[in-house]
Amino acid sequence: MENKKLNIIINDVSVRLFAFNGGHGVHEYLGMLTCINPERSFEEQAQAVTDSCEKIRTSNFNGKLDKLNAAFPVFKRYYLSDAANQVEALQQITGEENCAVSYVQQPPLHGAKLGLWIYLMTGTENHKIGDNLFSVSHNGYTELWSAQLTAVGDNAFDQTFDIMTTYARYLRNWDCTLADNCLRTWLYVNDIDNHYNGVVRGRNAVFDTEHLTDNTHFIASTGIGGRCADHRTLCMMNAYAIKGIKPNEVHHLYALDHLNRTSDYGVRFERGSYIDFAGRRKVFISGTASIDNKGNIMHVGNIRRQVHRMWENIRALLAEGGCTFDDVAEMTVYLRDTADYKTVSDMFAQKFPDTPYIIVLASVCRPGWLVETECFALKKL
Repeated sequence: MENKKLNIIINDVSVRLFAFNGGHGVHEYLGMLTCINPERSFEEQAQAVTDSCEKIRTSNFNGKLDKLNAAFPVFKRYYLSDAANQVEALQQITGEENCAVSYVQQPPLHGAKLGLWIYLMTGTENHKIGDNLFSVSHNGYTELWSAQLTAVGDNAFDQTFDIMTTYARYLRNWDCTLADNCLRTWLYVNDIDNHYNGVVRGRNAVFDTEHLTDNTHFIASTGIGGRCADHRTLCMMNAYAIKGIKPNEVHHLYALDHLNRTSDYGVRFERGSYIDFAGRRKVFISGTASIDNKGNIMHVGNIRRQVHRMWENIRALLAEGGCTFDDVAEMTVYLRDTADYKTVSDMFAQKFPDTPYIIVLASVCRPGWLVETECFALKKL
């Protein structure tokens, strides 16, 4: 079996792990960590999560997982309850981290002050090549993780345009392009109800110059509410690209019987994408909500029915990529209203008892969407 899931508690920290062996000398591990004692101080919670990360790497969990002692982080995303007051304190606890690291204010809704998504790999050659720019090489490919990309500007359009233009230039320095090599982006929008339109226009303007059109393809993406420590930052981006990927190794997911093209309503991203390389399939499902194939919000005001429609849409996208929910290695669930947490938490706990996931507070780009989920799947070829 190429994947295993584990759900355990380590020192007051809930650890959900997905372990994947795709062969070709590379193992991959994705974990979601959250402190289960929210009464502890931020520093205590951050130290517990940090210690648990090291515990993961030094234990084989009674033989249930192997190779973890040879696994090293390539990407971390911290979900924080108060970024302005927590990022510096967290960095003092973790020290300099030898991987790409993202910090986003999206409070974990079970009450903890932080959560962590960690991605580890074995059998790779890793290099930190700049502030939050990280390369991971194996089997003739180089995976490029970028995090915490921001820009100075008076409005969301200017900041987004500058971020993506700079990122496209960075890719060209690696003999890559935005169109051919970038496979996933995450755009965190401060006060999304007011600034999302500017982010969309800024991205569209860059796509126009980078030859990403409705007749070619776009990039799997999540655009969601979230802020940095600096309140002046209106947009922050994480991104993932692969150097060495060939055109026939990249595929895009549409599920047109369930969803429409995002360009139908002026936004440009793919509903999902998958990449076949080095004996594995990596599937990125963009932020997905309760929507039909005409672009309409389904089940307005009904959180339970929106969750079920959202799952249905995700299932259709995964199926188009030859996967099921069993292949999902990580899920991030975004809620607009804290009052919906108990309902959604119970639904996810029943359906995904061992899958790594976290539920955070973050507004979706349309007020009528009460919930959105993104996910990442892995499957051996």
